[in-house]
Amino acid sequence: MAKSPQVKQDATAEHNDDPDQLFVEASVAEVRAIEQRTRADIETQKQELRSMVGEQYLELISAADAIVAMNKNAHAVLDKLDSMQVACDISTIKKRAAAVRSDQDEKGHNQKRQHLFALAALIKSLADVPEQIWHALENHRYLHAARLYAIAKRVHDTDMGFVDVQAAFPVVQRQWDAVSFFLPQIIQKSTAFLRIPDQTSESVAEILLSLMLLDGQVYLGTMEQLLEVRMAAINDMVSSKEHRLPYQLKEIIQLVQRTLVHVYEIYLQRPLLVNCVEQLQDNFMMGSSSTLPAITRVFAPSTNVHLLMRYLPENVQSYTPHLETGQPLLPGDIRQFAQAWIQNVEELLEGHLDTMLEQADTHQSLIQIRSRVWDLLESAESNHRRSGIILETKGASWKETCEGLLERPYSLWDNMLRDPFNRHARKLIDTRCQALANQPNTLISKRVQAKEACPVALDTTTLPLPTSSSSDAIQTFIKSLTDAAQGRHRLIQETQAAFDDALQAMRSDVEHHMTLSDKNRFQCKTDTASIKEHFESSCANAISEYTSGLRKLLGELHSWTDEKAANDMGIFIGRLAHAIAISSKELPRALTLSKPSTHSTLELRSGIDKDPRVKRLQQELIDTYHQAHDSWINMVSSKFGHALQKGLSENQWNDQCAAALLWTNVGDDVLLPIQATNGVERAVYQVCQELRRVNSTMLDKTIMQALKKQLGETMASTFQSFKPELTEKGAIQLIFDMYFVNMVLQDGIFTEEMKQCIENTKEHIDPINWATFEPHFLPSVERFCLKQTLILGILTRPNRETYERTRKTTATSNQQHNVVPLAPQAPRFTLLPIGHLSLKA
Repeated sequence: MAKSPQVKQDATAEHNDDPDQLFVEASVAEVRAIEQRTRADIETQKQELRSMVGEQYLELISAADAIVAMNKNAHAVLDKLDSMQVACDISTIKKRAAAVRSDQDEKGHNQKRQHLFALAALIKSLADVPEQIWHALENHRYLHAARLYAIAKRVHDTDMGFVDVQAAFPVVQRQWDAVSFFLPQIIQKSTAFLRIPDQTSESVAEILLSLMLLDGQVYLGTMEQLLEVRMAAINDMVSSKEHRLPYQLKEIIQLVQRTLVHVYEIYLQRPLLVNCVEQLQDNFMMGSSSTLPAITRVFAPSTNVHLLMRYLPENVQSYTPHLETGQPLLPGDIRQFAQAWIQNVEELLEGHLDTMLEQADTHQSLIQIRSRVWDLLESAESNHRRSGIILETKGASWKETCEGLLERPYSLWDNMLRDPFNRHARKLIDTRCQALANQPNTLISKRVQAKEACPVALDTTTLPLPTSSSSDAIQTFIKSLTDAAQGRHRLIQETQAAFDDALQAMRSDVEHHMTLSDKNRFQCKTDTASIKEHFESSCANAISEYTSGLRKLLGELHSWTDEKAANDMGIFIGRLAHAIAISSKELPRALTLSKPSTHSTLELRSGIDKDPRVKRLQQELIDTYHQAHDSWINMVSSKFGHALQKGLSENQWNDQCAAALLWTNVGDDVLLPIQATNGVERAVYQVCQELRRVNSTMLDKTIMQALKKQLGETMASTFQSFKPELTEKGAIQLIFDMYFVNMVLQDGIFTEEMKQCIENTKEHIDPINWATFEPHFLPSVERFCLKQTLILGILTRPNRETYERTRKTTATSNQQHNVVPLAPQAPRFTLLPIGHLSLKA
């Protein structure tokens, strides 16, 4: 027992048991304090009592439950011992056996044996079904698996009557649980197997029948299921990243073709599914005329089920299912579903085929894939025999299927594949043409920004002579010589090679289309002509954009602070355009695409009958070449103007003119200038130096004319602005300089400005003297120009008539037919070598 709590004693109160005494001896505050302390002690004791009682109570309850359980178990053991003793009593056993034998008759014995066999047949049928279903699924016999499941369900639901099978034999329920596990598997695998197109219509009809048997589908539901599964298969195939493009296209084509054929044969032409349903409901085993029970025919003979199945109830042995088929499908509804399905397929492929075809990154691979697709379509449309997974059978042709189901001829190539293939071919062309058009921004721009081409832009390539007499070495030397003559140094060759290689790669790839241009299957000739036209126009646009890119680079050079480097880079860009226009063989080939075997003919005719587009593009490149020299021409003209102004300013144009010391008697005691002043000739020579620096052989007639025109305008403006103090002698020398510069730059043709300058200068010369000087003036200038031919180079080439006349006159007077004299010949031996000038003076 628990101990009672002890009450604490208060030190201030001696008589706790007597309240009266407490009130007499203690104050009010002490009484209240004792009251509060007493109440707190009471509460504490209550809590302690509750805790102690609760713990012991639980222990007490547990002990009581254990005692009761021990009592029950002890009585059960005693009962078992008693029953064992009774059961093992030999005399009792003998008495009961004798009583049973005496009471049993033959009829009762047969009935019990029949019940036993019926139970054995039930258990045997359920025990063998899982293995049979498993083998059926492995062999893709989904209708057989469905029949096995239906029989097993029928056996399980049968009431034996004489015994509660579920209670007497729990194994039956466990076996049924194992069988019912196959129901979703059969439905799932049947649906998945519908995705495979390469099977016969009979096989597809059996799979759809199994879905009707197990999943309760009707005719309409089966067709919707078939079309939905095939659409999902097509969608998975177009979205797959694991398969190659040819396999994807083959599977898609087969899925579309076989789906339409299956729908036509199963639902419209000869309703296979309706026949299968009728046979299943009549005999449970389609195509069988046997009189054996259905359950016996379903099971494999190796199981020996037929020995026990005869003991099952009659309703199990003669079981045939009843299917809810719904309303029969009308031909119009079938065609409507098929047409809607094929339209959905077209929309699906329209959105995915372009992405799929990106695997074909060249025209060669695209054409190979297209040819395989054509072969597949031709074989499918012409052959009526198909190899299925299960068997081979003769079915409806593609033409018959389309006319019966779609009510019109239908071509998969024309309606689904042709446009995406042609679009991708054009896309390949556009992509490569865009890469070609971007070369000025990607390839040339980097060199321009890095000024890589400046040091070698005007370089005349040094040519090493061939060290051997082999044909390869000689051909290499000839090519190097040709490139040097055309100004095609290494950078220009590399850049032009990149241009030609891009065009050649595109052309060689697109030429694979031309190999089929003579064939007209699947509108091949029309598509090839369209692609050829697109290629030629795209190449023309790309080359035009390439030229525009070069012009844009020329425009960017105006922002350079280094004018000389900018001009050199501009000339480099211009000569690149010139080299492409003149020597590129791929440019005309790309714009006149044909079969590879005709290239030699085109090359022979290229100079005779060029395509107008080729002429236009070459002219655009030549115009770019001319435009590239505009800034350089302005720079040369500006420098020439400054040099001419400086040369004129440094000379005195009075009687003290230094050039007058070199005047020569031209006859009749007439002294006239025989050469220009040094400053003027130096200004002209600087122009020649610049021409040599930029390799004047690469300057065509148009550029030289533009240069001379600009120099002529600069010359005229310089002489017009030059206002020196002139005497007659200075005016004569100045007019000679004007004649000389005009002869060099304008071939002796005077502009109105120059005429005015000369007339203004003549005002300082006596008219009578000028009349004497004038007949000798122009021949003297011409002779001086002829003498300067080797020094001044290309600028001193006058017209042929003047050149020939002056050359003959000079040759006759000097009797030196093989020497062009640079100055009048002096006597070989004199006292002083320069005395002849003073004597003649």
